[in-house]
Amino acid sequence: MTESNTPEQLAKNVCEECLRKTKIGYKRDGAFFSKKLKGINHLEVGNSAVIDNPITIFLEWCYYQYTRLRNAWNRLMLKLFPRVEICYGKRMDSALVGSISFAQKADELVPIHHMPVAFWSRTWWGQWRKLSEGITQTDGSFRLPFDLNFARRMSVRKLVFEIHQPSHVFINEGENKLVYKIFKSVRIAKSDLIGMEYNLRNIQLFYWEYRTDTALPRAVIKDHDKDAPEYYAQGRTDALRQQFIPIELTKVKHLAQIKKDPGKINLQLIQADYPENLTVCIENALPGHTRGDQWFGERMMNGMNRAYLMPDKNEHGYYWLKYFGVGHYESNEEYCFPDVAVKFYLKENGLPTPTAIQLTGPLNAYNRDPWQKHVFTPEDGDNWMHAKRIARVNGGLCTEVDEHFAGTHTNTEQYAIAAFRNLRLNPLASLLFPHLKEVVLVNHAADKILLQDYIPKASALTRDGLLQRCKDTMGLLDWKGWTCPKPLSDAHTSAKAENLFWQLTEDYVRWFINNNLADIKKYWYELYCFSEDLVSHSVPVFLSEINWDSLDEKERKRYEAMKEYLSGQFSFNFDSKRETRNGLLRTITPLTLSKEFPEQDEATAIDDVVKACTYMIFVATYLHTWANEHQYEDIGEVLYNCLGLRFGEKESGVLAPETDLSIAPDLTRSTQMMWFSNFLSRTEYGFITKDEEKDINPYYSNLLLAHKEEFLSYGVNVEEIESRTNI
Repeated sequence: MTESNTPEQLAKNVCEECLRKTKIGYKRDGAFFSKKLKGINHLEVGNSAVIDNPITIFLEWCYYQYTRLRNAWNRLMLKLFPRVEICYGKRMDSALVGSISFAQKADELVPIHHMPVAFWSRTWWGQWRKLSEGITQTDGSFRLPFDLNFARRMSVRKLVFEIHQPSHVFINEGENKLVYKIFKSVRIAKSDLIGMEYNLRNIQLFYWEYRTDTALPRAVIKDHDKDAPEYYAQGRTDALRQQFIPIELTKVKHLAQIKKDPGKINLQLIQADYPENLTVCIENALPGHTRGDQWFGERMMNGMNRAYLMPDKNEHGYYWLKYFGVGHYESNEEYCFPDVAVKFYLKENGLPTPTAIQLTGPLNAYNRDPWQKHVFTPEDGDNWMHAKRIARVNGGLCTEVDEHFAGTHTNTEQYAIAAFRNLRLNPLASLLFPHLKEVVLVNHAADKILLQDYIPKASALTRDGLLQRCKDTMGLLDWKGWTCPKPLSDAHTSAKAENLFWQLTEDYVRWFINNNLADIKKYWYELYCFSEDLVSHSVPVFLSEINWDSLDEKERKRYEAMKEYLSGQFSFNFDSKRETRNGLLRTITPLTLSKEFPEQDEATAIDDVVKACTYMIFVATYLHTWANEHQYEDIGEVLYNCLGLRFGEKESGVLAPETDLSIAPDLTRSTQMMWFSNFLSRTEYGFITKDEEKDINPYYSNLLLAHKEEFLSYGVNVEEIESRTNI
């Protein structure tokens, strides 16, 4: 038998072919009366808002044409009556004075620094004349000198005081530029301008507010469509509407069938109605392969989970993978979620092979002892297969909640809020904004879709349990100590790709900072305020609020095991120096504690900024892309890996074959899971190298593209890495 015909090589060929075959792609359907998704904000686990009536579609088209004409008219008016960026007037003998602060009760005494402000007049025949401009000082105050006589001319129809905010970034000849838009306008009557000063007093802005109803650092969004701090790019909305409608219609069809006649639909039909994913494809060609030990180890190392393998303390060459289950989190009585510990050794090819699986916690509906232990090995036959399935499912839920939602989505949001609240004149704004935008919108949608409507009904965790788990995970995430995992072997391609992307991103960030160092130093105060917001609103360090003396021995040992393992998984050093704010030990390390650039410690200060910015970009781009891109591969087949197995009514509980549908998700959860996994992976818009919105510095794109072949050797297409946190 030649090497190319060995079972291992044949299996490898099948897997590579299925990976290529099931790669997500899109047909551009231009049919006018095809069904359309109303919008990202209208996605639901049940029935999303879909436009399918031809009359409604036509009216939507008419409205679209109206908005196009309106925008064209506005552009024409701007050309006919441009806002010339020069100040009119000669004798600046009067001034607008006042201050700007946040309006939220908790922030009402916090000034908004470096906010661009301007004083404009408009004539009766439409011409704009700028009378004065400036920025707020560090205390939020402003003073805009202007020519009183010019402002009171008969030709002036109205006077407007405007507050501007950064709108977006664009690249001009290789340099990042911020574009501003009007955030708030205040009309001023000419008759009120009678003296040397006109006092606008304190203007309070509801601007990038923090929510007060959750322990997580989240942004206030009152109305997703009308009152959000930012909005989706039109290209993203158009792409999702086009790409996702077939999946939405499939789910809607299933839900209608389940409601009308559940006897005529089953899990197999539901699975077959959705596009074929990687594991289904491989199983069709090589039955049993995806349930085998080789595939199990390979996917744990290089699949969606990109699992942390902790070296065994006693046996060289052996490693432990751990998924901590329901534990102290609020849970329901329907789903199983034990602690899982898998022991591996590395084969000659560098891939891990499982040798034992330990499950701690109840496995059926009758024995609810949370400390019961069960250990399975390959010699246990069917129970070994069942134990691997439990490990896969628990790993899917832990990865989805800990690594994906908390580790990338809410982690990125905390940096985004602090950045948009504070960075304006500092060049770091134009470096970071393209990668931090839209995440608060995505997370707002996820609050309902994931945390309220789906995961609490498809897994053991309740909504409150999910929120507590997210808070705990956030208590392990800090830019300061982060390191990429060290590759354990040549086959550890996920770690190799991760390290390469981190290094290239760090090179880009250092290049950018070196080129903009003077202004970064000049506006260091913005970075200080950014850091203060970030630290003060970060969650407490994991387990720092627990009274260890009140724990019994078993609880103490479990928490100690969690600290040991999770500190390695998230590169978190519990002994690092951290800040205590409002009586709580905060997770995130300050970028700086100095309001002015610390010249005496320049090297350390710059290194910290480089590390923090690299971390923000890395998490929002590569780390999130990895989770999203691999979800359809690893949780795209219900019986292979759902997010929760039900206890069922048998004494065997979850130690049962895939043919026992009493422990699998019910029909409603099954189609929702397939919708969910497709929804998260089918987001064909917003990539670094494609730069659809012209806000990515070409230096960064070229740096990544120069290593395209190396990335491909690790199974990563660098052209498909998202430029910011996607759906």
